[in-house]
Amino acid sequence: MTDAWDEDGNPWTVTASSVPFRNDWIRIDKNEVIRPDGSTGEYAVVRFRRLAVGVLPVEPDGSVHLVGQWRFPLGRYSWEMPEGGGEPGEEPLACAKRELEEEAGLRAAHWTPILEMDLSNSVTDEAGIVFLATGLRSGQNRPEATEVLRHRRALFRDVLARVVDGRIRDSLTVAGVLRAHHMAVTGALPPDLAAAMLGRGTET
Repeated sequence: MTDAWDEDGNPWTVTASSVPFRNDWIRIDKNEVIRPDGSTGEYAVVRFRRLAVGVLPVEPDGSVHLVGQWRFPLGRYSWEMPEGGGEPGEEPLACAKRELEEEAGLRAAHWTPILEMDLSNSVTDEAGIVFLATGLRSGQNRPEATEVLRHRRALFRDVLARVVDGRIRDSLTVAGVLRAHHMAVTGALPPDLAAAMLGRGTET
């Protein structure tokens, strides 16, 4: 009897590839393929040059820092954690530290990687990582030329409610907030911090 978690091999065959588009962020691979059923076809894949990096900055009182900006591809405003793109060969933590200071004007004494994920694996290879940052102190805001950012501090439980009801939709933020909530309720965070995030008083 096989284990249900066993992985199958690659059923696709690539017969030819070309790159019809590339820029500083992405390239598109156009692949001529033989599909798993034996038929021929085409499969285009968006290859991302940078790693998506997000930071959930949490204060001792259980509040978190978010930034808001207009997202051009979606045509709407988005509240999300500080985020950015890690350059090829750059350590994700270095990117996280840079983005936290650039976007939220904060530095952190303590960093914990809490989640890695594939963001849209049917058409892209984009991967992401989320860090939990604590021990916060003031830094220097340095937004990029393409960013018009607002910064707000909100209770974790209020941010969680906005994730659950769909008002916050950014994928790294949704996943990072849900992961942080799971850590808080399962004892993976310091008790005082978990109690503050969940809006509970600590026992004496």
